[in-house]
Amino acid sequence: GVVFNGADDNASGTAALFALARYFSANRPANTIIFAALDAEESGLQGARRFVAEPPVPLAQLALNINMDMIGRDAKDLLYVVGTHQQPFLKPYIERIAAAANITLRMGHDNPDEKGVEDWTRASDHFPFCEAKIPCLYFGVEDFENHHKASDDYETMTHDFFYRVVQTMAVAIRTFDEGLPFGK
Repeated sequence: GVVFNGADDNASGTAALFALARYFSANRPANTIIFAALDAEESGLQGARRFVAEPPVPLAQLALNINMDMIGRDAKDLLYVVGTHQQPFLKPYIERIAAAANITLRMGHDNPDEKGVEDWTRASDHFPFCEAKIPCLYFGVEDFENHHKASDDYETMTHDFFYRVVQTMAVAIRTFDEGLPFGK
């Protein structure tokens, strides 16, 4: 009898996906972008694993996976990007995106040797792409008091932050689109 709307986890990523698909359909990128909403992340990344196992195009044509999971609230205007520790060739792109962002974009949560910091390398739908040797990045916020609770609702979102994150994600996608092919 209790509804878990999952406004931040992960309706925020899904809403951003739709907004970005709309934006890039009107503002065509240089390269093809596949927008995919994947399911069963909490059940072992099943949707992402299936996508990688049965991709709509050959895996070699996938230049980068960008995953947005929990991007809808942060009182400190802080968004993390995970994946540059394992893929340092992506750092210059993230630095350029961070410089243009109207939020704080910080690399982290991907160094298993960092004490006291949760490693998100395997924590969301980007990981099966990483395993398949497709460059991958995960954008998200740290856990919050409503995480996995019925109180993760629209009213508890940081709406201005979410709006600015979606703008930042448009800059990120455009930056990677213009940078392809990027070297490793």
